[in-house]
Amino acid sequence: MQNHKPFYERNLPHFQPERGTFFLTYRLFGSIPKSVLKEFQEHFQKIKYSQRNISSRRFQRLRAAYFQRLDNVLDKQLNEPYWLQDNRIAQIVYDSLLFNDAKEYELWSFSLMPNHVHALLTLKESSLPLYSVLQNHKKFTANKCNQVLKRTGQFWEHETYDHVVRKGVEFGNIVNYILNNPVKAGFVKHWSEWRWNYLHPSLVEGLAPNRRFGIR
Repeated sequence: MQNHKPFYERNLPHFQPERGTFFLTYRLFGSIPKSVLKEFQEHFQKIKYSQRNISSRRFQRLRAAYFQRLDNVLDKQLNEPYWLQDNRIAQIVYDSLLFNDAKEYELWSFSLMPNHVHALLTLKESSLPLYSVLQNHKKFTANKCNQVLKRTGQFWEHETYDHVVRKGVEFGNIVNYILNNPVKAGFVKHWSEWRWNYLHPSLVEGLAPNRRFGIR
């Protein structure tokens, strides 16, 4: 394994421990209007630096609120592109996520939306650091998707939102959140109708059609 760097910071701080379980959201380049993104980032930084002794719990709530605002904007699809609406593009991303399942990570759930992706996974003991896994996935899919779209240039936004997930209720809540994102956006009435939803077979077993998850 290459030298592991569990913490780094860009627009958001990232804590990526080895063998962690992560909720991830990454989006297409340009999928949020620059003015909206700038406003959100300035608001986040203002609150962060105005509270020098901010508690860890308070900081996590602040970060979660920032994510929720961004995700709500993504679901409203205010800004093109929507390349993941193209089944050819969605299939490339879907297959790439599954390719490394049981190799680099255990993939619990994901949902491909028109302009972003939600995923929940646990890194394997021998895996690369999360940022390297994501970098490889984004690079591969960007090249393949650009070929199909007959375009060049940046495909994904560089930064990914990542959150370390605790076992128990939080894990189940996040699976619910991921699978029901297409329902929230008004694309389908039930998560199982969305073609680009994935749920690990061990979580599907014994699941009633309309049951919500209460996992581990």
